Amino acid sequence: MARAVIGAVLFGYTFNSLMFVWGEGLRDWSLVAFAACLLAGFGLQLVHSTRDVLSWPAPRKAVTLSAQAVVTFAPFAWAGPQAGSLAGFLAGSMLLAVAGPLRWALYAAVPAAMSLALTWMGMATVDVVYGAYFTALTGLMVYGVSSLASLALTVHAARGELAGVAVAQERLRVARDLHDLLGYNVSALTLKSELAYRLLPGSAERARRELRDVLTLSRQALGDVRVVAGGSRPMSLAAEARSAESMLIAADMDVEVRLAPGPLPEEVDTVLAIVLREAVTNVLRHSKAQYCLVETSREGDHIVLRVVNDAADVGGPAPGGGAGLDNLSARVEAAGGVSTTSLDGEWFTFTAEVPAEGTAPPVADDPVTWTVAQITGQPWHLRVARTIAVVVLLGYGVLMVVNVLGQHPGALSLLESALCAAVLVGVQIALSLGFLRRAALPIQAVATYLPLLWIGAPWGSMGGFLAGTALMVLPGVWRWGCYAAVGVSVSALSVLHGDAGEWTAYLTLSTLLTGLVVYGIGELSGLVAQVDQARDDLARGAVTRERLRVARELHDLLGHDLAAMTVKSERAYRLLPGSGDRARAELADVLDVARRAVADVRSVASGYRHMSFTAELDSARATLAAAGVCVRAEARDVPPEFDAILAVVLREAVTNVLRHSAAAHCEITFSDGSLTVWNDGVIPLLTPAEPGTALDDLAVRLESVGGSLKYERSAGTFRLKADIP
Repeated sequence: MARAVIGAVLFGYTFNSLMFVWGEGLRDWSLVAFAACLLAGFGLQLVHSTRDVLSWPAPRKAVTLSAQAVVTFAPFAWAGPQAGSLAGFLAGSMLLAVAGPLRWALYAAVPAAMSLALTWMGMATVDVVYGAYFTALTGLMVYGVSSLASLALTVHAARGELAGVAVAQERLRVARDLHDLLGYNVSALTLKSELAYRLLPGSAERARRELRDVLTLSRQALGDVRVVAGGSRPMSLAAEARSAESMLIAADMDVEVRLAPGPLPEEVDTVLAIVLREAVTNVLRHSKAQYCLVETSREGDHIVLRVVNDAADVGGPAPGGGAGLDNLSARVEAAGGVSTTSLDGEWFTFTAEVPAEGTAPPVADDPVTWTVAQITGQPWHLRVARTIAVVVLLGYGVLMVVNVLGQHPGALSLLESALCAAVLVGVQIALSLGFLRRAALPIQAVATYLPLLWIGAPWGSMGGFLAGTALMVLPGVWRWGCYAAVGVSVSALSVLHGDAGEWTAYLTLSTLLTGLVVYGIGELSGLVAQVDQARDDLARGAVTRERLRVARELHDLLGHDLAAMTVKSERAYRLLPGSGDRARAELADVLDVARRAVADVRSVASGYRHMSFTAELDSARATLAAAGVCVRAEARDVPPEFDAILAVVLREAVTNVLRHSAAAHCEITFSDGSLTVWNDGVIPLLTPAEPGTALDDLAVRLESVGGSLKYERSAGTFRLKADIP
């Protein structure tokens, strides 16, 4: 659709230029020569508008821009001032093909050259100004429509990469939650099971109380498996503080818990509960504390959590180091707070400070503020798209007023016409941002035809905004019927006014062409927003697939262990206080399972922090599928010692498929020491990779372990092959 709009707009302007010179009486060889220049200019502009001209070599750009300049200004020699109607294309090409501040200097040079040419030909000052303005506006229009199309294609092409980023973020969340949630529970289970084991057979009642806590923790751990796999759940700081107090007492510590009174918002409550859990885990794992203080306080508009313990391991890592404290800092920062650690002798203090209330961005009540927020508060591509749309629409509104000036109205009539033009532009901008969809057409119909009461004759681009709105808001064939009806109405008004045929054709074409530009600008701006939403949906879909895979892995690894611990702990609990020896034997099995579960948690978390070929293959399937690529993947007998480097190779190969191809199919296979990634979407314009690219870096890494990397292009396909010894 994007390229169709560009082609239609450029063709309309080209045809309109031909009509101009025909109306001025250009015939025979002069007309043929001018038509040839028009055709060449149209072709060059089409190339500049639909290709990535910025990436071209400088000599190539210089040749095409020079050629366009020649076919733009050469016809002045025989076609007169009307030959300059395509100068706007050249101005747009300068913006599309040149980077940096130079682009704007070259862009400004085109209307300046147009002014000089018209002045040299003896045109009136008002005609010179109009010609320069029309050239500048057409250049912005060409740049705007071309950029919006490119932007829509760029955002659409990035959908696979963004889905991959979302999956990577989900993996980091899983690794963090495994450490903070399951790691704590499994460690606590082990600790309490050991305590109960030591209490038997002598203190059966105390052992039974500890087993009650073991059962509670094991059920909580099973719930945490679902939380890690499926996302977060609300947690309570008060409940976590009670659990921490019980756990620390079981570890023979003196504990003080001082919580500030009053409820907390759910988000703050959950963050502080998780932070407290991990902080207590650090106390249990990394110190020989005899005393621990847990307290919260409200300081201004923040809630402060402090965990203080003695007997810190001064010979261990510096405060703030380690995955646990790093995770805590990340969680606190995500909630808008800060965390600090300090070591004073053998006293270690962890402090977390978070806002007491969530700060939601204010919602603007007035449409003007909301509109500005829509442009400035959105992702970069939406800001660019909406800014381009607003600038081009404002330019066409000014052009309409300039066209009314050609009718020589009085001051009051001109002011009234300008107000109607402002209404047309304002409604069109609101429509592009999603407002006034139902009311836009009747409002614009009134603002379009009302000035006839005091002007008495149609003017250039008169019904353009109305025609463009009809294309945007009406369904099916009705849109094109209404679009054509607006053009017919302008023609009829011109005929009734007694205008010449050429002027009637100009008025009709300018209306229809402006309508097409308005429609293209509005629809392409909306298309960028739709693609943005679609890529978010694709990313969420990739994350959902990742969560399902995580759920399977956690169920296979930890679900069985935790269920076994629960069953054996319940059996031991029922055996007490009567059969202490048998209960002790059950607890010995619980301890074995608990230690294995601790190892499993570490292995799963490590698998998410370090690359795994199996995990990367699953991610590749999900990410490529999210990008609309049909995937066939098969891998057998991947050597463990090459697992990480093959995962790196696979990730880079998939990244290349997403970034540098338009693939519909991709095949990933590993067998007999060779990883092959094939796709069918090679873009002919792309040049082979140069030394220093990611593929060459991978080749160096493979060579360091005795392997090799090869890649080849053939008949629109690309094949990458990595061999390991």
